[in-house]
Amino acid sequence: MSLEVRDFEPRDHDWARRLIGNHQGGDHRVARLGELLDPLGQEGIVAELDGRPVGLLTVHETDRGLEVLTLHSEAPGIGAGTRLLETALRVAAASAAPRLWLVTTNDNVDAIRWYLRRGMRVAAVHAGQVDRDRAALKPQLPERNPDNGSAIRDLVELEIPVDDRDALRFEPFPRTDDLDLLPPEPAASLLGPLFEQAPRFLARLVAERPFGDDARLIARAHELARTIPEEEQIELLDAHPRIGADPSTVSALSHAEQGYDGDPPPAEPWIAEELEALNDAYEHIFGFRFVVFVAGRPRWAIVPILEASLRDERVSELRRGLDDVVYIAADRLATLRGAVGSAAEREEPVASIGA
Repeated sequence: MSLEVRDFEPRDHDWARRLIGNHQGGDHRVARLGELLDPLGQEGIVAELDGRPVGLLTVHETDRGLEVLTLHSEAPGIGAGTRLLETALRVAAASAAPRLWLVTTNDNVDAIRWYLRRGMRVAAVHAGQVDRDRAALKPQLPERNPDNGSAIRDLVELEIPVDDRDALRFEPFPRTDDLDLLPPEPAASLLGPLFEQAPRFLARLVAERPFGDDARLIARAHELARTIPEEEQIELLDAHPRIGADPSTVSALSHAEQGYDGDPPPAEPWIAEELEALNDAYEHIFGFRFVVFVAGRPRWAIVPILEASLRDERVSELRRGLDDVVYIAADRLATLRGAVGSAAEREEPVASIGA
């Protein structure tokens, strides 16, 4: 498999029109920041896999730096997106542009996550800009994302300074100051893995921004978990999988926490059976799921903890479980912050931009 990058040429236009149009409801033109632009009239870069075009990045030269106008790939997971972005960054540096930048819509969480993981930063949020572009330039822009239901209203501006020597490094979790700036929908989604995507808790948490740093994020989460209505507290607990749940049903972070990663020693069959029975009893008694900060302990060591919890008071168990939910989130955050590497080493499907 050979992945090469070359200039965007007129012979690519029919393919590019289909590629971009397929991601934009059939219209390949891009409406953003009060302008309607045709990417086919811009410079660009094509990624080819064994001689076949599979990815396209187009750029727009502005006095604010070199703008990535569109970025799409037909072959996710092979590094085409990162390769195109790296090339665009080199072009920006060669042209003495102060930065490489782009905008994407607030509902496009996958794209925002993809760019933040490559070291881009949130430069600004243009609140209501999509609504204005829809009214003035491109009425066919959808009002809601059909996949996640989010209203499409804002543009998120992201950037990399061309002199950033750490550009396109792998960032497994967004920096807190970027989370502070994002619209609520992507902020909640990006915080979701820390709290198993508990929806109402995450909505409340992002409303508490700015956090400023990780310590205050976790401290505010702790305060919220203890003070939100009990119905939402139970939702937060029940978002977590059972201890000993089927490995195929748990999140990636819980998979590691419960010792399913790697090749651990085989557990005695009675442990799984005992945990299932104890979980059933716990949920019947208290009306919510047993959550504990495993902290590297094997599953057999959880059995006596769960047994002791059955004899506790409900209010005490609710408080302990909620505290442990936040301890788990803090541990996940610390783990993710420590996972570093190059963007190319952590390649994932490229998220498209353009509107």
